[in-house]
Amino acid sequence: MQFTPQRLDRVYRSMRREEIESLVITRRQDVQYLTGCRCTGHNVPVGCIISEGHQPQLIISESQKATLAGETILAKIHSFGSTVSEDWYRVQGQAYWNLIVSVLDELNLSKGMIGLQFDWLSVRELDNLKSSFPDAGFRDFSQNLWKLRYIKDAAEIDAIRQAVKVAEIGVRTALEIVTSGKSEDEVSLEIESAMRGAGGQQRGIRAAVLSGDRARFPFAQPGPHRIKSEDFVVLDITVSHSGYFAEAARTIHLGQPDAQQRKLFEYLLNSMKVAEKVMRPETSFEEVTKQILKKAGKGFPADTLIQPLGSSIGLDLREPPYITSGSSYSLKEGMVFTLHPTVFVSGVGSAKIADVFLVTSEGVENLASLARETM
Repeated sequence: MQFTPQRLDRVYRSMRREEIESLVITRRQDVQYLTGCRCTGHNVPVGCIISEGHQPQLIISESQKATLAGETILAKIHSFGSTVSEDWYRVQGQAYWNLIVSVLDELNLSKGMIGLQFDWLSVRELDNLKSSFPDAGFRDFSQNLWKLRYIKDAAEIDAIRQAVKVAEIGVRTALEIVTSGKSEDEVSLEIESAMRGAGGQQRGIRAAVLSGDRARFPFAQPGPHRIKSEDFVVLDITVSHSGYFAEAARTIHLGQPDAQQRKLFEYLLNSMKVAEKVMRPETSFEEVTKQILKKAGKGFPADTLIQPLGSSIGLDLREPPYITSGSSYSLKEGMVFTLHPTVFVSGVGSAKIADVFLVTSEGVENLASLARETM
């Protein structure tokens, strides 16, 4: 994915508002966002140091450095050696932190205000930093960085579009091979194999074929359950491209749906239609949720739709803000989010549809091309 330096400009402006002189970024996805580095090996720590007036400083292991050939990275690379640590359960070891302290000293940033991601530090790591820099101040920058990532640039949107194409291959494969009598995990593995063949990356690939009412549980995993012709079957697909996620989900029925099942599926379809009509820039997520619950239909109680109804999507499958009641956020042009309403009625079953949308100046663009009517 092409890295765009404009991201750093937005970070610098936010740092100036917060009176922060340097940032120490310890979350892998945010390191990629700010440097372009898609480092492999999720058990090996990565980091970066951001300070206006200096090139970003990328902190990686020597083994990771050897794998970066050919990647476009906007950063000066510093590497640390692998060391054996008694803290075997911790991802970020002492060699990693020693290098971060050394680089901050080298850049004369050891006495200013340092921004950190408190959500991604242990208490002991924070205490060690305070001991290393007794004259520095420390401030949490976690929420500021999330807010900067809400709006996607052209390179990010293109990566998500590519991920959507691979996810749709997974759904189309599922529509061909899912039959009654097969087990959920059997067909799920076949779908994942097809997506890998189409360019899906190891990180983020998930094909979950879920029958009956199990789809109502977030991130439910397929099991040995045999698919029955009288049940809803949810085809729940996620995949990543260049580190960016997409989600696609459809619900099928392998027999003849009864009247209540048909009614529940129509309720689900209508909730997606309502969402596309009401979603406009500056509309609050709370208002979007309210309109969906109000206009989707009166045949079922409001809690039939499981909240949140959607969320932002990008380097993480689920990013804030979320489409739910009580949200204080509003839609902004350039946001990309997944709308994934799930419905459940005891004795009837559970159904789900998911598509990825880009917020435009006029409304939303559905990045998917699959038909939602599958029964």
